[in-house]
Amino acid sequence: MSVTRNTLYNLAGSVVPLLVALVTIPLYIHRIGTARYGVMAIVWVLLGYFGLLDLGLSRATANQIAQLHEGPAKDREEIFWTACLMNTALGMCGGLMLYLFARPFLGEWLKMSRALHAEALAALPWIALAVPIATVTGVLAGALEGRRHFATLNVFQAAGTILFQAVPLAAAFFISPKLQVIIPVAVLVRAVSALPLAWEVKTSLGLRTYPRIRGDQMTRLLAYGTWITVTTLLSPFLESLDRFFIGVVLGAPAVAYYSVPFSLVGRTQVLPKALSRTLFPYLSAENPQQGRSRALESVITLAATMIPVAVLSMFLLQPFLSLWMGAEFAKRSALVGETLLCGIWLNGLASIPYVMLQAQGRPDIVAKFHLAELLPYVALLWYCLHEFGLIGAAIAWATRVGVDALLLFWGATLGLEVTKRLIPGAVLVFSAWLCVRLIPTAAESGRIVAGATLLIAAGAWAFHSSARLRQEVTRVWRYVSVS
Repeated sequence: MSVTRNTLYNLAGSVVPLLVALVTIPLYIHRIGTARYGVMAIVWVLLGYFGLLDLGLSRATANQIAQLHEGPAKDREEIFWTACLMNTALGMCGGLMLYLFARPFLGEWLKMSRALHAEALAALPWIALAVPIATVTGVLAGALEGRRHFATLNVFQAAGTILFQAVPLAAAFFISPKLQVIIPVAVLVRAVSALPLAWEVKTSLGLRTYPRIRGDQMTRLLAYGTWITVTTLLSPFLESLDRFFIGVVLGAPAVAYYSVPFSLVGRTQVLPKALSRTLFPYLSAENPQQGRSRALESVITLAATMIPVAVLSMFLLQPFLSLWMGAEFAKRSALVGETLLCGIWLNGLASIPYVMLQAQGRPDIVAKFHLAELLPYVALLWYCLHEFGLIGAAIAWATRVGVDALLLFWGATLGLEVTKRLIPGAVLVFSAWLCVRLIPTAAESGRIVAGATLLIAAGAWAFHSSARLRQEVTRVWRYVSVS
């Protein structure tokens, strides 16, 4: 199965949850109210944090099984059962911890009515049960990723997402909108949705032996997973630190003017995420030289695809924000989004060396880079906010992800070659940023000419720089011509 086809499967699997949420969230809020929906959202956030008790074993499972792609089935089976039983135990411990922690959190710290408090506490055992379900499901998904069964995995996950949103919503309409109904239904849907994954894993790995833990496999999985956990803890912290500091330094309203464009430009990361997810099992199974060649080609192809997207987004962001959020909001937030875009495209490219290092047994390098970035980023963010205001946060974030990308390229031994080949693309993105800053919004014709010129230049550079992109475009063109 080709990398391109698997990337398209992962891309489709990433888009489905966005579309489902777009439809169901307004219906949820209409039926159960903002207060209940807010509590339910906090519950899912809590589950996400307690899911970190996975200790990186899902990723470790994918890595170890991918390394044995052509190896004995018995070895893959031993890895799966070891990871599955460990995650079951970790999930049960996590569920117990959540049950004990969430009771005072929901009862004393979170402001809600007495009736809503009673509903949340009634659903608490089900919330705790969701933790082991999530950790076991993670191992099932990791095993299928390791076997490169992305089509099946994305179909099951997309179906699970639709059911997870739709069935509790139906229960809210036809049974009761109370949390002690909605949350148990959602948890049961998650459990039922894991059954097809389990069956596919059984078929794919040819499971025949009884479940048991192998000590040597457990040591290897934990050694790998510990560094994945460090990265998993640090990455969201680094990503959300800017909004916390904005709230402290500039106040809560400023957070909205930053968060909306941040979320909007972040949608351009869907392709890099889909590609990096696809590459992980391939890079895990290859030797360092093969992995480096594949990663280098992937970076260039991804850059060729994303540079036109970044240039076009730069020119469309302010008009879209004006149409979507109003002219006054766009006036305050457009420059933030445009500056963030300068870092977003490079951050997307960095997902390739990021996944390469993890796939080839060096997740510690990624974690150490993130640890090294933390304090300098805090200092830079604090300084830029005080000196430049809201745009300072965007400058600090773009600088941090730029440095992170350079470190990752260097750590993956791609640095010099990638840097030389990406300089024209970087010039195009920065030129687009200058144009939208220097050409007044009133001068529409000037912006259109500048945007069209840079977009054509970006397309030409993309077609020239990536042999893989030329092959895909030629293949599609021939297919269309024959049709």
